[in-house]
Amino acid sequence: MRIRSIRSVLLSHDNSGHPPLEWVGGRIWAWNAALVEVTTEAGARGLGEVSQSTMAAEAVPGLLSAFEPYLPAGEFRAVDIGDHLRAYTRFWARGGIASGVVAAIEMACLDAEAREAGVPLWQHLAEDPAAVPETVRGYASGGLGVTHEQIRAWVGEQEDAGFGIVKIRAMRDPQTTVDLLEYLARRLSPGTKVALDLVQGCSSHPWRVDDAVAVGRAFQDTLPYGWFEEPCAAEDIAGYAAVTRALDVPVSGVESYSVIQDFEHLMAADGVRVVQPDVGMIGGFADFRRVVEQSRVRGLDAIPHVWGSGVQLLNSTHVAFALGMPLVEVCTLRNPLREATQAAPFPIRGGTIARADLSVPGSGALLTPEIEEEFAFIPALGMKIGPGTGGA
Repeated sequence: MRIRSIRSVLLSHDNSGHPPLEWVGGRIWAWNAALVEVTTEAGARGLGEVSQSTMAAEAVPGLLSAFEPYLPAGEFRAVDIGDHLRAYTRFWARGGIASGVVAAIEMACLDAEAREAGVPLWQHLAEDPAAVPETVRGYASGGLGVTHEQIRAWVGEQEDAGFGIVKIRAMRDPQTTVDLLEYLARRLSPGTKVALDLVQGCSSHPWRVDDAVAVGRAFQDTLPYGWFEEPCAAEDIAGYAAVTRALDVPVSGVESYSVIQDFEHLMAADGVRVVQPDVGMIGGFADFRRVVEQSRVRGLDAIPHVWGSGVQLLNSTHVAFALGMPLVEVCTLRNPLREATQAAPFPIRGGTIARADLSVPGSGALLTPEIEEEFAFIPALGMKIGPGTGGA
């Protein structure tokens, strides 16, 4: 492919006019997204999303401008663009939201390349398209609320929709979280599994390791569990290893890692049983695939972290199919921006996504002038983390 033009697009959905999406760590005042749109010389348009932009969208336009001089002038393979950019910008763009911008560039290029080829993105990404599974399960992600009743109501809605796995967030402290688990245990439908996200990975004041272990033990003794997510601060690899040693429930993380070496260190320390890379955070498909491949060599599971607009949801789902991943995260919280940026409604039924429903060329993500006008960016709003737990 060859790039004709590239631009960033910032979008927002103001949530303040509706019941607030809040949890003990903060509030989602607006759904923000920073997209990267690539147009090829052949006229195909592809879309990528910077995962960190839910909280820091304003940083993206300047970073994209800084990357532009390093974009290839001639033809290139889209899957190589992330490695190319990392090689030339190590001095100033190694990790953090800069890695998210690289990810969005790479995914936009891959999307455009697939559209040029007239094939779905999953088919374009897969080494052996014939081996791609026919279905991937989605798990319901949300679980926001500040009362037991709010969280139970959301769980019930997901059960009614056919989800077999639901992910809830921690409460304000270890004891109230244990109280929530006991409350849910008496009200959970048969067959439902629960993933518990302690959201300590990006907490402003992470819990002590002993407290995380205590909650983990209560979790595995109280509910039919899936996994125990981010019990420690993202950089606390020793803490992750300690929690993993102490529990039977699989420990998972870390969604905010933006360089592959962080996952390498975490896995080498036996810190998790499930890795959760984010394709819009880690630098794009190439490095995402490397993390998944390394996890499989070590006998670990891999589940993609997904949080954002329809662009991120669709890109991540195609990636999950291409790599044969068993689950994909599906946020079920109200978000009109997520729905608007999909050319068709997200094809999940009874908690299952069918490959046959992802058949249009590219990802199926959508961006039009009307969308840009309706969801014009609102500075200084977005998703805010408070002084306690926090994270997506």
